[in-house]
Amino acid sequence: MRSLIFLLLASAGIFAAEALTGAVEKQPLNMSAIIMFLIFVSATLGITYWAAKRTKTAKDFYTAGGGITGFQNGMAIAGDFMSAASFLGISALVYAKGYDGLIYSIGFLVGWPIILFLVAEQLRNLGKYTFADVASYRLRQTPIRILAAFGSILTVLLYLIAQMVGAGKLIQLLFGLDYEVAVILVGILMILYVTFGGMLATTWVQIIKAFLLLS
Repeated sequence: MRSLIFLLLASAGIFAAEALTGAVEKQPLNMSAIIMFLIFVSATLGITYWAAKRTKTAKDFYTAGGGITGFQNGMAIAGDFMSAASFLGISALVYAKGYDGLIYSIGFLVGWPIILFLVAEQLRNLGKYTFADVASYRLRQTPIRILAAFGSILTVLLYLIAQMVGAGKLIQLLFGLDYEVAVILVGILMILYVTFGGMLATTWVQIIKAFLLLS
């Protein structure tokens, strides 16, 4: 089920992101950049394989077994926010809307404390991992989970578009592939490391990305 959801998201992102694409001038092959990219992809797949062998339960998948430290989690969050959505979407929003765009870009600073103190602790005390787990515990399980899944897909899809545009353009420039093919390849990689590696793989991939971007 998780694989199907991620596949639908990636497929929808391809067509939705097409509206945002612009002309990309083909560049000479940069072997250094290609080698670095392939090393990063290989490391990502290696982490996914390592994490998949350690992911045995729902707790392992959703919370990495509770073994992520505060520093590791902070670096992963930093890596997550230093993304194509930030570099393309947020920078464009600040450019177009000025101060209003800046306020939007830091809105998560308001949301995080609320989630941390009012939601996350309650979920942990209940032994649940998602809002759907809590809602379905008190209400009818199947309808609630279907509604939660559609709500999550809609929200994530809007965020995924900018990610797919950035990643697709990068692959297109590096390898000279068609944009649609580039986005499909990126989507497959995303599906692999999230579906099989869970939170453990996702966290370590984001940590590596954060160090690369900050160095």
